[in-house]
Amino acid sequence: MNKLDQLPSKKILSLFMTCGFPTLSQSKKVFDEILSHQPDIIEFGLPFSDPMADGPIIQESSKIALKSKITTKQSLNLIAQLKKNSQKTAFVIMCYLNTVQKFGVQNFIKEIKNVVDGIILVDLPFEEEKSIKNLLDKNNIHLIKLISPMTDQKRSKRLLKEAKGFVYYISATGITGSNKLDYKEINKNVLALKKQTKIPVLVGFGIKSKKDVMAISKNTKADGVIIGSALIQKYFDLKMNFTKYIISLRKFIKEVKI
Repeated sequence: MNKLDQLPSKKILSLFMTCGFPTLSQSKKVFDEILSHQPDIIEFGLPFSDPMADGPIIQESSKIALKSKITTKQSLNLIAQLKKNSQKTAFVIMCYLNTVQKFGVQNFIKEIKNVVDGIILVDLPFEEEKSIKNLLDKNNIHLIKLISPMTDQKRSKRLLKEAKGFVYYISATGITGSNKLDYKEINKNVLALKKQTKIPVLVGFGIKSKKDVMAISKNTKADGVIIGSALIQKYFDLKMNFTKYIISLRKFIKEVKI
């Protein structure tokens, strides 16, 4: 069974966090805290040295994790460990193609089989996904599609033809943690996507507070939200005090679970 096929019909909450941030042992505590709230999805970011879509906050978290010598294998082991307490929460890996290729595509898929429900390969072009997608499909791992405001209807139709899990709709052009949310524009694009697919459409990039989550829920037909940068930002706001960070994280997740 793939947990992404069992998502609720509305108000889906997906939380992103970088593996190994700030350190491997602290990362385990961060994910334990996130998991204790049982969000619908956790997205595990695999640290990468040259991220092209991540904003400065997620980039910094990757940098810190890499400085503490986190490896892909350690990240995957951490995810497998957390799986034991996942209950209804779906696990999704978000990473760059280079990480998978360096590890070895077949080895990587073997490692994540029966552990994760989906994977987002940020820089894998649709035209080149066939061989990886076939392997993922054989192992019941959904390849999650990213769609931005710049994706025209013809292309999104092709992208969504065999899409599974959910659609990651990027609310704004640019990088993660972007500022302004245009609800009218988001809703127009979400409605267009919903005509092309039956799977949930989740909105990510720039969602930072309960107010943003409520506004997306009230002003758009999106099925849920993805929050990443805002979770990580709290660590820096609290001057990297880990004890205070965990308390702050707990409070924030309770707030955004609407």
